[in-house]
Amino acid sequence: MLVIGCKKMVMQLHIGFDDTDSLRGSCTTYLATQIISEIFDRVIFLDFPKLIRLNPNIPFKTRGNGAIALHLQGAQADLLYCKKVVLRKVQKLAELEEKNTNPGVVFIEKQIPPEIEALSKQAMWDVISLQEAEKFSTFPNIELHQFKLGRGIIGGMGALGNKLAGDFTYEHLSYRMPENFGTEREIDPESVIKADKGTPLTFNNVDYKYNSIMITPRGADPVFAGIRGETVDEVLKAWKIVEPLEKISMQMIFRTNQHTDQHFVKHFTIKDLIPHRSAIVRGKVVKKPFYIPGGHLIFSIKDETGTVDCAAYEPTKKFRGKINGLVIGDEITVYGGVRPPGKNHPLTLNIERLKVHSLMPVFKYENPFCDECQTRLKSAGKNKGYKCPKCSAVYRNKKVIKTELPRTLQIKEYLPPIIAHRHLTKPRARQGRDNTGKQMTNQKIQKILKQLVDYSREHRP
Repeated sequence: MLVIGCKKMVMQLHIGFDDTDSLRGSCTTYLATQIISEIFDRVIFLDFPKLIRLNPNIPFKTRGNGAIALHLQGAQADLLYCKKVVLRKVQKLAELEEKNTNPGVVFIEKQIPPEIEALSKQAMWDVISLQEAEKFSTFPNIELHQFKLGRGIIGGMGALGNKLAGDFTYEHLSYRMPENFGTEREIDPESVIKADKGTPLTFNNVDYKYNSIMITPRGADPVFAGIRGETVDEVLKAWKIVEPLEKISMQMIFRTNQHTDQHFVKHFTIKDLIPHRSAIVRGKVVKKPFYIPGGHLIFSIKDETGTVDCAAYEPTKKFRGKINGLVIGDEITVYGGVRPPGKNHPLTLNIERLKVHSLMPVFKYENPFCDECQTRLKSAGKNKGYKCPKCSAVYRNKKVIKTELPRTLQIKEYLPPIIAHRHLTKPRARQGRDNTGKQMTNQKIQKILKQLVDYSREHRP
């Protein structure tokens, strides 16, 4: 707690919320942008709004399992005003009529407890129960507000506890006018390609292999486009190049853990795999890859504790063809989500990335040639050697010809194409990049947020 001029006590308030949207519409970042626009003049933002993607295998998620955290500083009366705005906006804008929408809001005053940070780390790869999250209602500086089941408090805590002290990225989000919700997004694709090539510190804007523009979502949510990159300046530069062919109502920049692989931190033996976890598993191939109806590729790996099926699904496209080259005995590490067993399949590890450590030699075996006419010999019968089908010469001492074949796989890591990446997947464009310690100054954060808020206030209907 700080004291300014010995008159006003300045306090910190941390706000987290989640589970306000549905597949039918809305978006938690859209709600956050409206809240920021309304409270901006009353407080100081200690950071950009944070968009934290949690364990992507959670069955209750809407799309990318993203939650929001706002870190504020201000007078007690102004922070109380912020709380009222948040609760009012959630009540008004959340998809409360949808069965699976269960918003939750978390307010933490002063410092974020280490127990919340611990929960956040676990929420990146594990399933957190609602009962575990509700226990924090006894903390004196924590308020929990639950709408319906209130499952969103889990995501709210997960976002608040993630300091993004390590690697992080930024995303510039633009939003549509309400009258355009649910319609196809109108954008100049050539401008997106131009922006992609002109801003090397942005990524996943275009999948050139599959001729797909990646910055525009496909659903009914309010987002027009999302541009992801290493710096604020770069995502803003890219946005200035992009040419929307429809009116834009609001803009915001989020600091985020997207594309950092933050969910892959835990190595598991096969016997310890539990449904819905994000897991790293090392083993040897014991069943060669094969395709099943739908174009999905399945193979099995084994470690000292058991065996598990691994799956690369049809949307991963040519990734399946690459790993189809695995053979029994190859040693690999699979990074993926644990799919629970079902009526037609066992517990399965859904592959997000795959690392090859060692490759077994593969040989071709062929009959030898005739010394007289160079014709390929045929077996003369069990233990009778070989016989030439052309000149009838018989050879009892010739050996089968053993030839090592080249492998199509290499000792390296394999990733699906961009169109199949999850929000947390670290793409090739980010390999070797890490933004640890590169946070912006608070003064610059305030300046940029003001520009975005001013735009939203001017253009929002």
